[in-house]
Amino acid sequence: MDNVGTYASLSGQELATQWTIMAAPGSSKTPGQNVCSGDQIRLQNYQDESYLALFSSNPPGDSGYPVATTTTLNDDTIAAAWYVLISSQNKRNDPNLSDTNDIYLVATFGTLAGALDTNGVGAGGFKYSVTGARLLNRDGGSGSWQVVKIRN
Repeated sequence: MDNVGTYASLSGQELATQWTIMAAPGSSKTPGQNVCSGDQIRLQNYQDESYLALFSSNPPGDSGYPVATTTTLNDDTIAAAWYVLISSQNKRNDPNLSDTNDIYLVATFGTLAGALDTNGVGAGGFKYSVTGARLLNRDGGSGSWQVVKIRN
C-alpha cells in the first residue's frame, strides 16, 4: 500500500501520476468503449499497476477514509472500484466522459460511500493528501477531478 496525493505540477511526476481507466468487474464495457457518468471503473497506476482504493477497515477520521494504492482486490474492506459522476455544463445531455468534464469519483463499500477528495497538506512530496471524504466536493473544488488524455 502506497499513499497517494496530488502534486503542485506534473513536472517530473508524469509516470507516477498516470492512471489508466479500467472497467470494473462485472462491467459490460469493452476496451475502447466510452466511459459514461454512472459507470463503475478501476484506476490502475501506469507505473506499478496497483489500483487506487478506499480503505474502510476503520471508522472514518475527520478527513474521511484513507485512500492509497493496493494490489489486493478480494478484501471487503478495500474498495478499488469507483463510480464516475460527471458534472457538466453540457446542454446536450451527453453522459460520455471527455477531458473537458469535471468529475467526481465515489467508492462504495457495504451501505456506505466515500468521495475522492484532496484534504490537507500532503506528505512525501505531495501538495495535498487524498482521502475518501464523506462530503462530495466539501471544499468548493477539492473533490472535483479532470481526465487528461495522454497520447502515446
